[in-house]
Amino acid sequence: MTRNLGDYRLEELLGYGGAGEVWRARHRSSDDEVALKWLRGADPANRERQLREAGLLTAVSHPNLVRLREVVGDHGDPVLVLDYLAGGSLASLLARRGRLAAGEVVSIIAPLAAALAYAHDEGLVHADVTPANILFTDRGRPVFTDLGIARVLGEVGDVQATPEYVDPVVAGGAAPGPASDVFGLAAVAFHALTGVPPWNAATAADALAVAASGEVPDLRRLAPDAPEDLIDVLSRALSAQPHLRGTAAEFALDVRHACLPEPVRFAAEDAAARVRASVTGALTHAVRVPRPEGPAHAAPPRPPGRLRRAAHSGLRRRRDILAGAAVLLAIAAAALLGLQWGSASGPPSAAEPTVTAPAATVTAAAATAPAVPSTLTVAPDGVDEFAVPRAAAGWLALLDSLYDRRAGAFTAGDVERLAGVYTEDSTQAAIDRAEIERLAAAGHRLDDFDPDVLSVESARGSAPEVTLTITDSFGPYAVVDDQRVVSAQAGRGATPVEVSLRLTPSGWRIESAVRLTGSG
Repeated sequence: MTRNLGDYRLEELLGYGGAGEVWRARHRSSDDEVALKWLRGADPANRERQLREAGLLTAVSHPNLVRLREVVGDHGDPVLVLDYLAGGSLASLLARRGRLAAGEVVSIIAPLAAALAYAHDEGLVHADVTPANILFTDRGRPVFTDLGIARVLGEVGDVQATPEYVDPVVAGGAAPGPASDVFGLAAVAFHALTGVPPWNAATAADALAVAASGEVPDLRRLAPDAPEDLIDVLSRALSAQPHLRGTAAEFALDVRHACLPEPVRFAAEDAAARVRASVTGALTHAVRVPRPEGPAHAAPPRPPGRLRRAAHSGLRRRRDILAGAAVLLAIAAAALLGLQWGSASGPPSAAEPTVTAPAATVTAAAATAPAVPSTLTVAPDGVDEFAVPRAAAGWLALLDSLYDRRAGAFTAGDVERLAGVYTEDSTQAAIDRAEIERLAAAGHRLDDFDPDVLSVESARGSAPEVTLTITDSFGPYAVVDDQRVVSAQAGRGATPVEVSLRLTPSGWRIESAVRLTGSG
């Protein structure tokens, strides 16, 4: 049955979470493709004001801000009708590539800084600048989403912020202002250059605590190949003191002149799959940071002269100490790196409660699904490897089976078992294979390694490619040889993970798995 909302025909659920959902839709008269974003977190007692505030955003126009075409209502909930952006998100791009070249970073960050300058002139503050809120058009133009959403929802007592990129002042309880957006965009650039966000802690609460200290890791150490001028520009924008960051307009100009831009290289894949993997600009990724009432802090005029490295010498000395400690921790963790999923920012936060997912809105696409055997193939644990689950419980059972096979590969020291876990081109498969081979070369294997899928929060996409947001964990385990325990290893608590699955001729397999909070 086709679902309609006013003049729009809903075609595909792109993502959902506690704060709402996003659909790809089409205008029934013009045939224009759009994105419909429900704001389920809206205050029921203040619907009229929310719709009015949302309507005001339709006047905001900039090539690097997603266009809000109109606002419609659905049983009182505001629904934003936005341009459909087919290029996916920066979060998705970073999850695939890890880090970007300096010239690519300039091509993304400079126009976005100009967009922030325009928004600030219009009296708007984004307040949650993250890679998940940066989407691309099908031609690669970067575009901000979610500008003004907090204002629509009327969140005056709390701030929605993503801990890994939050302004230290906001982490400490202050209200966000234009300088917070400058910091957030510089933090995104930091992530793009280094592969990790500035506040890369185990949990959202830990990230907020680290952010409140204002001690950003040394960018020069983490991105040694980046041009000095770009390092200087970003270091200034990442200052713990808002008045030292300059305005968004100045940041845009400095970034543009810090390094020659170059085209952003997107991994070759279906554009629709990129959108499904990252569409919403993060529906549920932010956490609430209590803030006092009062005006937002603003960035005063920039001090005369260009950037001066001496202004950061004191901070850099302390950051060197922190970075040195981080290197030691990294060396310790590298002993069993293959057991950890990679890390990227994105929804949801570890601080948010896990909710039971509704029926997973994933459909089969017979025209694009791979050929499968004519006889039904069922895994030893009774899971149909080719079925498209219609509910969270089905996806959980499927993932349990894949997780058990992965654990078996490590406990048996058998790399061939990974073929039953991953797609052939999976990067994580290569990491696991290398780890098992490293253990085997030392005469070691794992004992009691038993990762567990605790819940499935959401599912998006359509066969043969589906992305799940889940929570997993694993308990303590040991590295053993034939006679003794070589070392005891700590487990990892409940952690949100984004798992991408692909339906192959052998059944569903894991293509990638990325931790969403930077935890272990």
